[in-house]
Amino acid sequence: MASNSKPVILLTGGNRGLGHETLKLLARSNKYQLVVAARSQSKADDAVKAIAPKTGNADLTPVVLDSDEAIFNAAKIVEEKLGHLDILVNNAGINRSPNPNATLREDFRARRIVTVTSGLGMFGVALTEGSPYNAWNYKVPVYRSSKSAVNMVSAVDMIALREENISTVLVEPGYRRTAFGAFQGHKDADEGGKVIARAAVEGDNKDLFLEIVDDEGKHAEFGW
Repeated sequence: MASNSKPVILLTGGNRGLGHETLKLLARSNKYQLVVAARSQSKADDAVKAIAPKTGNADLTPVVLDSDEAIFNAAKIVEEKLGHLDILVNNAGINRSPNPNATLREDFRARRIVTVTSGLGMFGVALTEGSPYNAWNYKVPVYRSSKSAVNMVSAVDMIALREENISTVLVEPGYRRTAFGAFQGHKDADEGGKVIARAAVEGDNKDLFLEIVDDEGKHAEFGW
C-alpha cells in the first residue's frame, strides 16, 4: 500500500458543471491529492487534462464509477496508489446495483462524505406558496424526488456513521448556471464550486452533525 501525505479527495462528476468548478478550486490550492471520478474513462481523462494545465496540479488520478465492478476497481486504485481516502464528494449520481444498502462508502472508507443536494427536494420548499422554488413554479417531480431520496439517505448516514467517526455533510450550492440546467441558473457555477469545496474541507468533523451547508457557505439547520 502506498502512502500519501496530502489529504485525498475523490470527487464524482468532475468533468462538467459544479463538479468541474469544485475540482478546479481544490486543484489550485495544491493541498490535496485529487481523484477525479466520472462515468467513462474518456470523461475522467478529459477532466484531468482540462484541469492540470489550468492549475499546475499534477496530483490528479482519473477513475471510472459506472458499475459495481468499476467502483471496486477504483477503490483498489486509490488504495494501491494513494493508501487512503479522506473525503468523498458525491456531486453526481452513480449507477449502482439494485441492492438498497449498496453505497459508495462501502468501497471508499472516507472520513468525511459530502453530498450535493437541492432545496427542491425539501417538502417545505415545494409546498410554500411564497417560495420562488415551490412546486407551482418548478414541478420537475423526478428531480425533486431524487433529491428527497438523497436527503433521506444522508440523514440516516449522519446517524449511522457518526459511531464510526465519519462525518456526513449535505451541501446545497443553489441554482447555478450550468449545462445541466441549460445555463438558466441565477448565480455563476464557480461560486457554487466554492460552496462545495468549502463544505468538503472546512470545519472539524466532530462538529458537523445534522447540518446542511447552504448556497452562501453557511451552516443551516437540517430540515425537510
